[in-house]
Amino acid sequence: MKKWQCFWTAVFLVVALGVSWAQGDAGQQPGDSGQQPADATAPAPAFGQDNPPPQTYDNPPLSGLDTPSLEPHAAARSFLIPGVHLSEAVDSNVGGTSGNAAIHGVTRAMGSLMLQKLWGRYQTALDYYGGAAFYSGFSQSTNQIHQFDGDQRMMWRTGQLALRDSFSYLPEGSFGYGAYGGVGAFQSGLGGTGGGIAGGKVSGIFGPGQFGSLGQQPRITNSAIVDITESLTPRSSVTLAGGYGLVHFTGSNPGGLINSGQISAQVGYNHQVSRKDQIALVYSFQDFQYPNIPGSSFSTHVGHVLYGHLISGRMNLLLGAGPQLTLINSPVFGSTQRLSVSGRASLRYRFPRSSVGLSYERLNTNGSGFFLGALLPAGIAGVAAQSYQYMYAGGAAHRQLGRYFGLFFSYQFNDIRFDSSFCTTGPCGNTSQRHVATVGLDWRPRPIRLD
Repeated sequence: MKKWQCFWTAVFLVVALGVSWAQGDAGQQPGDSGQQPADATAPAPAFGQDNPPPQTYDNPPLSGLDTPSLEPHAAARSFLIPGVHLSEAVDSNVGGTSGNAAIHGVTRAMGSLMLQKLWGRYQTALDYYGGAAFYSGFSQSTNQIHQFDGDQRMMWRTGQLALRDSFSYLPEGSFGYGAYGGVGAFQSGLGGTGGGIAGGKVSGIFGPGQFGSLGQQPRITNSAIVDITESLTPRSSVTLAGGYGLVHFTGSNPGGLINSGQISAQVGYNHQVSRKDQIALVYSFQDFQYPNIPGSSFSTHVGHVLYGHLISGRMNLLLGAGPQLTLINSPVFGSTQRLSVSGRASLRYRFPRSSVGLSYERLNTNGSGFFLGALLPAGIAGVAAQSYQYMYAGGAAHRQLGRYFGLFFSYQFNDIRFDSSFCTTGPCGNTSQRHVATVGLDWRPRPIRLD
């Protein structure tokens, strides 16, 4: 318990120091109320200096952690947005059991706060969603829900330094947004607060890897990242990033799910071929550790060639692939090596009032608590299976009630399947299906301007 207290004290000190640092710098510079801040999705010009290269605005380096803006040249401002969100759901399988399941009611009471503050050379963004879910007729009557994302940036004429942190305490995995009642409920309620420089969650090799979920199994996840972008010429740049992530299952953990820690690093070189086209060379490293399974670990070396294209101001495409070498240390099978192919692809488009995205990633992860990542399952912990498939589908409708209130309805179907290999106990060779229907009311005022 003392270690967790020290950890959170350090996190809050880092955030507080970042904010006070930016405030102190703003107080030393002459103000200009008529000047418009730069695009929040990319580095702003250094105060009193020339503008940085154009590619750092709407088309950031491919090997960096920022994604191209779907709203080019949108003016960014300092603002604060609070919110309150209430919903009632009917859930056919809260516990994630196979076969017949009972229907339970779930009441969620949530609050949200989004802060974005821009100074001459600094940007700070904090997003928080939190509250509780109350279950009727279920053995676990209450679960807490917390999600925090922070982003602190320091910019100069040719680059930026970013400190990012993403923390969550959720009763379910992130894929499908089950903790919020489904993707539709999240987007119509909490997720409707919009963008912000902290709006993009960390993913890829830096993500927590908690996609799968089976029933109510609370877990803490955290990903902390430091990354630097530096332009060498108006058309070329380099990026460097390093981070640490952890997953810790709390409570009694009856399923024997596996805690993990992850160290990640990445370096890349980018070249802008034209105004809309980029290419990049990227090297990535991952090291996975499992504290409650002594002697189990693996590391990954990945090389990617990336290509990015801005099809229009509201659409962008990213393609990348390369070799992946995995070095495995297993207490059962010893040390082995595997050579495979890793890749990623994404296509994003923004309509006037909505957006759509398709993405694909093939890479090693920590195993979602079910497996020992790339290690072969030894039947000593986690789920007694080699693989699982998880899919969801649904939709939502949202209607504004006056200036500050909104009403939404959502439905989602989830399906998770485990194979039957190495099957002795647990959810192997079984299918768990789930239907969730939600109605909710959210209150959110207009953004409170801070500049």
